[in-house]
Amino acid sequence: MSGFHAWLLQRITAVYLAIFIVVAVFVLTTTDINYVVWKEWFSTTWIQISLLLFAFSLLLHAWIGVRDVLVDYIHSLGLRLFLLSVSALFLVANGFWLLLILWGKP
Repeated sequence: MSGFHAWLLQRITAVYLAIFIVVAVFVLTTTDINYVVWKEWFSTTWIQISLLLFAFSLLLHAWIGVRDVLVDYIHSLGLRLFLLSVSALFLVANGFWLLLILWGKP
């Protein structure tokens, strides 16, 4: 991925993350939330899709940031590849964990 593409993806994901957080905080602070409302709200398809997009954006944003820091500051190729692999595995595992949380059986 070229520097410009990484920069652009970083900015796009940051905008989506910011918009999602502002909307979520607004909804959560302006409505009376209890377990039934919370469960009903998260069972709607558009909320699940927007939350999945939020998670994907967060994981992509984190990957680009971690990758750029490791490439810039870790000069040993072996150590850099190891740390990149561990970071990627961690982010992918968290992505699967979120899928399990969102669409797994209760």
